[in-house]
Amino acid sequence: MSGFWILVRKDLHAEFRKPEAVISMAFFGFLLLVILNLAIPMGAEISPETGAGILWVAITFSSVLGLARTMSREKENCCMDGLLLSPMSAESLFGAKMAVNFTLMLMAELSIIPLFFILYGDTFFHSLPMLVLVVFLANIGFAATGTLFSAITAGTNRNEALLPLLFYPVVIPLISITVKVTAMIFQGAGPVEYSSWLYVMTAYGLIFSGLGFLLLDQVIRE
Repeated sequence: MSGFWILVRKDLHAEFRKPEAVISMAFFGFLLLVILNLAIPMGAEISPETGAGILWVAITFSSVLGLARTMSREKENCCMDGLLLSPMSAESLFGAKMAVNFTLMLMAELSIIPLFFILYGDTFFHSLPMLVLVVFLANIGFAATGTLFSAITAGTNRNEALLPLLFYPVVIPLISITVKVTAMIFQGAGPVEYSSWLYVMTAYGLIFSGLGFLLLDQVIRE
């Protein structure tokens, strides 16, 4: 765990010193929300399904901007070789990168979600407590999947372009479930009605976290 915390602190310190990823993620999310808001007639009330779709389009598209940076940063000055030669295990490396990706996504969402309520009305604000749980579970799945595929594409010259091509097809099931659950929350449904979907989201995050822990060492060395 010492290596895990050292790498987390190193990456977060580098990001806070020059927060390009968080700024670009938040700005891209802002831009998507504003553009989609322009397509809605003035004064029209959007349905819960539409609101959920708009929110998660902004979050999922903006998240990729940060997911590619955590591994591509280690390409500079052969930093990845140094990490592999260090006593830190590959499992600690994956866990640290996943934690950093989770944190970057959460920081961007702290800006995107309030803007969503401002632009699309506060009628959905009553659902905020359960929305926080859905965001937490979705972030785990996104961070685990994004970290694994970011490691796969880090050795290529076009990793920023290749990552979305691998990432989105795999996370489409998670995105569809997340939008469905968010729409049910916006409609005022009780937790009993969508608890089974929350279990599926949890299982998705655990499966890809396990795959990352098992495969990262081989992926990096290949």
